Amino acid sequence: MLGLLLGAWLAISPSGERITVVWDTPGEALHVETATGRVLGREPAPPKLKLTAPCREPFAVAPTPDGRLQIVACRLPDQSALAEHVAAKVCFLPEKPQHADCLLLPNGSTSVRGLAVSPDGRWTLVTHIVGRYTVHTTQIEQGWINTNAFTLLDVPARRLHATVLLDDADNGAANPWAVAFSPDSTTIYVAHAGTHELSIIDFPALLERIAASGEDPANQLSFLVNIRRRVQLPGKGPRALAVGPDGVWVAEYFSRTVTHISEAGMRTIRAGPGFPATPEGRGEMLFHDASLSFQRWQSCSSCHPDARVDGLNWDLLNDGIGNPKNTRSLVNSHRLPPAMWTGVRPNAESAVRSGMRHIQFLEQPEEAARAIDAYLKSLKPLPGPVTDRAAVERGRKLFFSAEVGCSACHPLPLYTDNKLHDVGAHGKFDFTTDANGQRIPQTKFKTASLLEVWRTAPYLHDGRYATIRAVLTEGNQGDRRGRTSHLSSRQIDDLVAFVLSLPDASAE
Repeated sequence: MLGLLLGAWLAISPSGERITVVWDTPGEALHVETATGRVLGREPAPPKLKLTAPCREPFAVAPTPDGRLQIVACRLPDQSALAEHVAAKVCFLPEKPQHADCLLLPNGSTSVRGLAVSPDGRWTLVTHIVGRYTVHTTQIEQGWINTNAFTLLDVPARRLHATVLLDDADNGAANPWAVAFSPDSTTIYVAHAGTHELSIIDFPALLERIAASGEDPANQLSFLVNIRRRVQLPGKGPRALAVGPDGVWVAEYFSRTVTHISEAGMRTIRAGPGFPATPEGRGEMLFHDASLSFQRWQSCSSCHPDARVDGLNWDLLNDGIGNPKNTRSLVNSHRLPPAMWTGVRPNAESAVRSGMRHIQFLEQPEEAARAIDAYLKSLKPLPGPVTDRAAVERGRKLFFSAEVGCSACHPLPLYTDNKLHDVGAHGKFDFTTDANGQRIPQTKFKTASLLEVWRTAPYLHDGRYATIRAVLTEGNQGDRRGRTSHLSSRQIDDLVAFVLSLPDASAE
């Protein structure tokens, strides 16, 4: 059971006569009769799963059939964005978790959303995006920026077997989310949350094609031709799957519907009240909708999962070519003009519209941009995890003390002075190009807000540091970002504890 980590959860009774669907908002479990769509009962949603794994943002978990192993998919990369290989991980947790094995997905893999284990325990599937972050984002065709994929892992061998692209050559399959095997392992189902589709894949044929392929499937668009059927769903935002005795059920998050696909056809039932019909609600739907991009390759959420970060550096067209920068969280972005790392856009509203034009490569009506603005403005930073309250309090005193001076550039209430500073963090790609084509060094970058910094790694404009501790130690030689060189190791730990707690709900 994946819990509510997917935004929706769906289960079907053994007889197939009843489904249970849960949406993460409003957090209610609905028991629905499959034949009529009648709601048989309601109860509070089960609590979200709290997963532990040696990787960043454990997001989905499934046991092997024998129960001896928990397989956990982690959503985001946990490396420096300048590392040679930047990717999310899948971890195999045996009964003694200290012996966990973690495998890196292919370079650029991020936004891991779904996980499934085959009925015989031989295979694991995880869905994710493969960001082609090493190229300039000058176009979107042929998966130039993002491709959409699943990775097949050999469980007994603890290795990656193949990564397969779900896109066709001229039709992206954006935001793969939930994935499931049929009970006889002959079929794979993949929900595409960005294109509102279901992929139905012949699994034995896929294994044969992988074995016969002389090239890496991760670089082959249309690899699934003739062994995959793409089904356009009637609802919006499919995020959960349940395979029953006579087909598959798909929970469609934004339309609050559940669709059944079988050999007999397709039918849809409504499950609960509709998604909020507010500007914020419409903006959230558009933010996750790949129809806003050319050929449906990606949505806004492809680079900003949950409107936060994907852990990658991107060379966007806002400030010239050849100067990649780390993805910024969009939380509080409308409260902190100008936008982007170098302040190249006057405000977040301008950045939203620029993104539609230069990243999605489609012109959209102003109403769509205003709705996305409303959604982003509605986002609230979430409190960071606190395991040691005493350490947080000691760190708070250090942070606001004159001898350390962090609050000089990170003052209340947003923990940023919102100014451009030269803090000595210069890299080989830090330049811009003037009107005459001359390269000009970039030395000043916006002070990042520390609110919700616990989930915005890696850090600095080029993502060079994977942890806040690294920022405060190896990244602060010469005390260019506060005075931390005189602090003991314990004091650094305390300062890190405080920063990672922000916004610290217990202090309000």
